[in-house]
Amino acid sequence: MRRAGVVAWSVIGLLILGLAAVWALYRIRIIFPPLVLALLIIYLLNPVVNRLEERRVNRTLGTILAYVVVLGSVFLLIVAVTPLIQRQVSAFSEDWPQFKGQLIESVEEGAASFNRRFNADVDVTQVLCLLGADEDDDTHPLAPTDARCDQVTEEFRERIGAQADRITEVGSSVLEVLLILILGPLLALYLIIDLPHLGRDMLNLVPETHRDEFADLGSKIGRTVGGFFRGQLVVALIVGVMSSIGFLLIDLPFWLVIGAIAGFTNLIPLVGPFIGGGLGFLVGTLSGGFGLGLKAAIVALIVQQIDNHVISPNVMRRTVQLHPVTVMLSLLAGGAVLGFWGVLLAVPTVAVSKLLLSHLWQTRVLGVEPSPFAQSPGADPPSVVPEPEPQPSRTDSAVQD
Repeated sequence: MRRAGVVAWSVIGLLILGLAAVWALYRIRIIFPPLVLALLIIYLLNPVVNRLEERRVNRTLGTILAYVVVLGSVFLLIVAVTPLIQRQVSAFSEDWPQFKGQLIESVEEGAASFNRRFNADVDVTQVLCLLGADEDDDTHPLAPTDARCDQVTEEFRERIGAQADRITEVGSSVLEVLLILILGPLLALYLIIDLPHLGRDMLNLVPETHRDEFADLGSKIGRTVGGFFRGQLVVALIVGVMSSIGFLLIDLPFWLVIGAIAGFTNLIPLVGPFIGGGLGFLVGTLSGGFGLGLKAAIVALIVQQIDNHVISPNVMRRTVQLHPVTVMLSLLAGGAVLGFWGVLLAVPTVAVSKLLLSHLWQTRVLGVEPSPFAQSPGADPPSVVPEPEPQPSRTDSAVQD
């Protein structure tokens, strides 16, 4: 009974401590976005810094060189792509009147068809006013009058005034994003420089009998999480390149911009792949008719099929080792709990949890000996500050003599 009471109170105490920890983490949740960005940068740049350190380059200098190389590469890529993007944006500005007319016509035809088929009364006045439909143009029979557009504009202004608090929240969110983009790289810079010291300090907190096991487990977790983030960026780059090439082959306007958007949004699981395809279909339909829009949708579908069946499965299998069903359920659960950040961190979190539970089951339940420290390629094993050897006392020396 005494033992059962001790166990029960221990469980209750752990639950209380867990709730207190969750409450404390929720109160300081503002620190997590920059930390997540910093960890992403660390996993991307630390292998490069380790390679430079192996070549006897000072770690601080190597970190700065890695930052300069990466930022310089991004800058050169932006410089190389900017003229092409400017030409496409200029072409879009010149073709906007034609696009606007086609878009107005599509909205009118879609609304009229929907109303006839379902006996409904869909009001598209606000959309037409925002698009600048002109009542004097005979080609747009549903175009509202100027008085009606003025009324809609006034109603829109009143809604904006009523949502002033919401606009303030949006401004605060923008400032938070800018703060994250500034603090994340700075935190990553300091952490990469001091990473070996931090690793030694953490390892020295572990009892000496479990240091090898702890180092091995930390190495596996680092490889899993780092491989996932690096793999996702590689997949996004491949999807962006393939989408751009496919849109170029079908002569889709703004093929580079739409392809870049398709690659970037591919980082958002489940929803992201449809954004680039939908945008390509919309632009293709407005610029070249339904046939070009259908070709753009087919290109996006082919790219996504290659990604889903060839690229991403290999990345997932080599990094997180999770079944596709587990990945999808993890994404849904993460999105329901933490929104965008939950979707972004769901898969590595589940992969790390699986790794920890598997290790505990094999070593603590099945009694399998922990595997020796597995050194990741290009990474130095965490070194441990040696314990000072006990010096023999004078009495022991006298006895030996």
